[in-house]
Amino acid sequence: MTDSAGKPMQVQNGGFLAGLFLATFCTLTLEILDTRLLSVITWYHLSFFAVSIAMFGMAAGAVRVYLGDRAFEGDEAPAALARYATWLAISIPAAMLVNLCIPIPTGTGIPTVMATTLTSLVLAVPFYLSGVVVAISLTRIPGPSGLYYAVDLAGAAFGSLAVLALFELASIASGALMLGAIAAVGASCFHRFAATGRHSRQLALAAALLALAVGNDLAGAPVGVIWAKGEYQDPDTIEHESWTIHGQVVAKKPKMGRPYYWGVGQHGGDYRVETIEMRIDGAAGTWMTAWSGQPGSLKWVRHDVTALPYHLRKGGDNAVIGVGGGRDILTALWAGSDSVIGIEINRGFLDLLEGPLRQTARLADDARVRLIHDEARSFLTRTDQRFDILQMSLIDTWAATGAGAFTLSENGLYTRESWQTFIGRLTPGGIFSVSRWYSPGNVSETSRLVALATATLIDAGVENPRDHMILAGALRVATLVISNEPFAPADLEALDRTATTFGFGILLAPGRPSPSPLLTRIAGSRSLAEIEAAVAGLPYDYTPPTDERPYFFNTLKLTSLIPEDLKKLQLGVVAEGNLVATLTLGILWAITFALIVAVILGPLIRSGLPQMSGPGFALALGYFTLIGAGFMFVQIPLMQRFSVYLGHPTYSIAVILFSMILAAGFGSYFSDRLDVESSPRWLYIVPVLIALDVLLCTQAIQPVIGSTIEFELIARIGIVVAVVSLIAMPLGLCFPIGLRIVRRISEDATPWLWGVNGAAGVLASVSAVAVSMWSGISTSLYIAAGAYALLVIPAVGLWYRGSRAD
Repeated sequence: MTDSAGKPMQVQNGGFLAGLFLATFCTLTLEILDTRLLSVITWYHLSFFAVSIAMFGMAAGAVRVYLGDRAFEGDEAPAALARYATWLAISIPAAMLVNLCIPIPTGTGIPTVMATTLTSLVLAVPFYLSGVVVAISLTRIPGPSGLYYAVDLAGAAFGSLAVLALFELASIASGALMLGAIAAVGASCFHRFAATGRHSRQLALAAALLALAVGNDLAGAPVGVIWAKGEYQDPDTIEHESWTIHGQVVAKKPKMGRPYYWGVGQHGGDYRVETIEMRIDGAAGTWMTAWSGQPGSLKWVRHDVTALPYHLRKGGDNAVIGVGGGRDILTALWAGSDSVIGIEINRGFLDLLEGPLRQTARLADDARVRLIHDEARSFLTRTDQRFDILQMSLIDTWAATGAGAFTLSENGLYTRESWQTFIGRLTPGGIFSVSRWYSPGNVSETSRLVALATATLIDAGVENPRDHMILAGALRVATLVISNEPFAPADLEALDRTATTFGFGILLAPGRPSPSPLLTRIAGSRSLAEIEAAVAGLPYDYTPPTDERPYFFNTLKLTSLIPEDLKKLQLGVVAEGNLVATLTLGILWAITFALIVAVILGPLIRSGLPQMSGPGFALALGYFTLIGAGFMFVQIPLMQRFSVYLGHPTYSIAVILFSMILAAGFGSYFSDRLDVESSPRWLYIVPVLIALDVLLCTQAIQPVIGSTIEFELIARIGIVVAVVSLIAMPLGLCFPIGLRIVRRISEDATPWLWGVNGAAGVLASVSAVAVSMWSGISTSLYIAAGAYALLVIPAVGLWYRGSRAD
């Protein structure tokens, strides 16, 4: 853009800045929205893949601009900016709607690979277009680059928080339509700036998309998820559907028949009840049972092994972790509880229990019942109340299981630290009950459950943990009952009567032989070292999970993935799900690598190498590879670590992105004040300081979490913002400093630097998930610290080459 004298014009147009803000706002909101999409249409551990795809698309778009020659330069830039912004507005809802129609089969076969590849490509389209828009704005429009960059970061930061409100307003399809409308307003701003005369068309597009979004939700969201976890979602079977920040909740039409039992004994009785099947994110199931309000009509609950704690204790003040459809609360009411607190993280369930299904469940009308919307661990840490029974039946913090496939999602309810809190909230002699899947002939979660209970009791100073544990099973479910005092003879007599009457199998009890030698060894441990010895040498990981490595559901060891070893294993549903989830991570890594080669590296190679020496080019690639990988080895583990702390991964992703974007932006702004041209001093100081900063924060995270977990959510979010900002601000120094020292050698290397940085970040984001899972979240942060420490080598090498060039 030049004036009549051929000189670059300085842009003074609020429309341009508004368009840039809205484009980046929509981009970051879409990135987090896609994490929820992937959690529904496929498995939870893939939600982080949305971050990888967003980085891939943005990097590819930026490379396209750099290699676009005159199509994005000079007087052509504003028109190209307006054109791509319009395409961005259209692509956001279009990509969402297409992905809702793609079935992704469970497994690792060719159909799964093809469907996942197609989903990845469709997901990447809006981010590619956004990458073009942002790259044109920051590099092709003359004006104050600092202001442009600040607006870019502000839009992205606030967009990462806006998704929290979006989930409260709309379904996922309507949310994408709303984002498209906002992006269309941004496109209108760009068209006005470019003086194309078409800005009113974009406003009409925005109005149309907004009308479709509102109409869709008012009509009951007929446009929505079609395939979830590879299964068709028949709309004719759905009675209610809602979306919250914690997931999609679907209530199907009621049916009359036998009660649904998790683990029924040999004598299930002949009962007829009305049940409503409820699904979380398309797969994880729970059931609501119609109740007349009369305790006598609840006798059927006795036959489920999850009712074991109430066979040992009647009455009292009790609590249920994970209300779902209210099944465990019905069991507590059958047992004559004086009071029952139901703690549920997903507002969608409580809305149904207190709204349209209130007269079906009748829990909200019972004076003994109090329903609380909160994350269970946080609530129980804050409350002063003590409970006679605390029950947690087949509950996952965010439904990490579904359709029998167990994912690699971290879970804050199954760690030593969380169980210390739970047992600490029991009255003297109170019991904590946990039910999980059990398979006598195959690997199951029960072995790890017993190891976790044993470690928790040892942490509490119990000398003989086995005296404090009872384990009973029926069909594929086992219930573990833990007490803060040894079980009395009366408890064991009640256990025997219950097992005989209802056909439960006693798997572990004080003074009784166990049918499982492994459970005997684990429960008989008197120290953490003995637990480690009891589970050592097995192909499965039964070590007690901690907040540092909270992957309770992943029982496969990395060494068990060797094909020869896999053939020897007796894989049950749990381990098969682990295997599928693990191999899927490998597939994702391969897909992203292929996309990077085809879309980023391929065009760069075809465009030719920059005009610089081979060693200098290698140093430049090494520098930007290290900061790309290092950044993601910070971001992904922080998302994982604070997911447990904040109670849900969506909170974590939104808050981490907000914090890192703003803090890294401040770091980038401050980088201009560092003199890296006349002396390499800062090139030694900055990498070392970053490495020390990451190491210090890694060590400080657990003490901070442990001392503040009882705080309200808003306070915990503030703490996360503070901690993450301390890490992210110095990270923002590295990219602009790198550009400055490379440009002293070559002016045409910038496309390569953008591309390699993006490629490294994409691959590192997938790799960080695997590293955290098998080695611990802190290991990923240690890798990040090492990457930034190594940055000294290419940085100083580039500086000396630049000095010789000068």
